[in-house]
Amino acid sequence: MDVLQQTLDNVIASVPRLTLEKLIAKKLRRQGAKFAKSLPRKLAEHMLSGSEEPFQFRGRTQPEDISLSFDEAEGEEITRAVDHFLNVDLPALVDDFAVRIAKQTLRDLKGRWPEEQRLQQADISGFRTRMEETWGVPLAKLRMLLTIVREWCGEAHQAANQAVPPAQSRLMKLMVRFLVRSCQVTDEVICLLENGFADGAMARWRTLHEIGVVAAFIGKYGADVADRYAAHQAVESRRAMRKYNDCYKDLGYRRLGARAEKRIEKRFQAAIGQYGASFKGDYGWAAHHLKKSHATFADLEADVGYGWMRAHYQMGNDNVHAGVKSMYARLGLLTDYDSLLAGRSNAGLTDPAQNAAHTLTQIAVLVCLSPKLDDIVAGNIIQGLRDEIPDSFWKADRRLRRKHKAFEAG
Repeated sequence: MDVLQQTLDNVIASVPRLTLEKLIAKKLRRQGAKFAKSLPRKLAEHMLSGSEEPFQFRGRTQPEDISLSFDEAEGEEITRAVDHFLNVDLPALVDDFAVRIAKQTLRDLKGRWPEEQRLQQADISGFRTRMEETWGVPLAKLRMLLTIVREWCGEAHQAANQAVPPAQSRLMKLMVRFLVRSCQVTDEVICLLENGFADGAMARWRTLHEIGVVAAFIGKYGADVADRYAAHQAVESRRAMRKYNDCYKDLGYRRLGARAEKRIEKRFQAAIGQYGASFKGDYGWAAHHLKKSHATFADLEADVGYGWMRAHYQMGNDNVHAGVKSMYARLGLLTDYDSLLAGRSNAGLTDPAQNAAHTLTQIAVLVCLSPKLDDIVAGNIIQGLRDEIPDSFWKADRRLRRKHKAFEAG
């Protein structure tokens, strides 16, 4: 390890000797002395060693009657030479050397990569096989739940397109959008789970939970808040524009056109004029119904009765942000949080999986359930399947832990 750095350190350590050696050789030549090539080096090493013993040299060619002395100016010359090399010459040499070595190494790595990639793909394939052996039954139920919800969502989409009056149609179409996005996020959760990324799945469930809370809030208050939610795009667009204008130069991009900026600002001002100053907040679209000038997501959770998922939501936050908790507590670590996890793991699937099943079902029932017998039956089917999923994952988790414990026991 660190072969290049060790070589560089050795070179740096030899700089004073090489500089002194060069000066000694120059002095010897000025005196007309004939000397072995190794003599200046031996002399320099002896002088820098701090030894008080007389210098002895056993070489084929030994100069006679020579005298070496160094004045203060020469000492300063050595110091300047060493400083110049370390502060000017060496950084340039290191940069050039590092670039050339990196290019050559990258070429070598590219040449070897196809074989390495085949090995990695084989490892991943084997991992997925083992994952299915452990978690296949509960994962299949979660996939089945998503499939049923998607089909039910399709029927809800058709009903939304036929809804009247216009305000009700807008509400239903927005609710279907929530469910469509929920299906996609749930699919992402499943993809992460079956590939061994439980912590990533928990982070995606966090998004699913947010969709569920917002959908429940809009479902509770109806068409008026749905219209406010849609109109809030004007606020989000203006915020995005301002952030873009703060950094587009650093990104090497062009500024937005004046017409586009004017159009965004006009829509923003129109929305504020219609809904009031509180509308400009992150959850300004919900401020009126919450009767709060500065609404938060926690306010929405409490209003729709989903605050009991707050602890799990925090777990999701930990896996989104770079807080200290995420550096230590990982779902993918089966028993020891002192260990490090840099990739896939076959542990920790239960919490994100059961949460995804619960939240997807909650949104599906909210959006699709109607007095029609077909919808009532479909609702009961997915709720029944949802209820099976937590226990199925817990059973797989217990089997995995027993197997791990037996392995550790030898």
